[in-house]
Amino acid sequence: VVLDGHSGGDNFILEMLDERAVYETVKNPLEVMPSLDENFSGLIQVGCHAMAGTLNAFLDHTQSSTSWFNLYINGRRFGEIGQAGAYAGAFGVPVIMVTGDSAACKEARDFFGDVELVSVKEGLGRNRAKCIASERAHKMIHDASMRAVQRVGIGAFKPFILETPIEMKLELCRSDYADEYAARPGVERLDARTVRKIIKSAKEIYYW
Repeated sequence: VVLDGHSGGDNFILEMLDERAVYETVKNPLEVMPSLDENFSGLIQVGCHAMAGTLNAFLDHTQSSTSWFNLYINGRRFGEIGQAGAYAGAFGVPVIMVTGDSAACKEARDFFGDVELVSVKEGLGRNRAKCIASERAHKMIHDASMRAVQRVGIGAFKPFILETPIEMKLELCRSDYADEYAARPGVERLDARTVRKIIKSAKEIYYW
């Protein structure tokens, strides 16, 4: 299953899709990986960005570039890479590969250990990067995915599991954003820009 999880979707080039796969485009931000369940062997994250505030990371952000400043889960700062891994881990599914810039790959290594990584660019700040040629990047991603799948067969990867209950603290860029979040069920206001929520499972990690 291939999920178009970038921005609002609509990124697939239909005539280039491999007929062997099944494709999903999700419009509801709460339906992050709707098909994911315990029957999957691994999660591959392609085209990742490092979390907000990462030095020399191309387009660093966590969910929203305009409203989210920091996300802490059980006291540890998280970006989208770690969240996806924790969500998959709640189903017993390990992250087996991550692609992105060098900062995103380092972040993945810090969270998941010895997974397959493919760095296709090096950030020179938020809006500039040195990129490799697309054909070379395609080959690197293909070869790494083959290795990842082979390693799944020998049990090389373990699910990323969060200790429960899970404390989520979201620091927003402005206090009016926190006003909105604080009005939602189960969300506690900590200060002008910070809210908190306790969840029972990482399957709820995206439900703000």
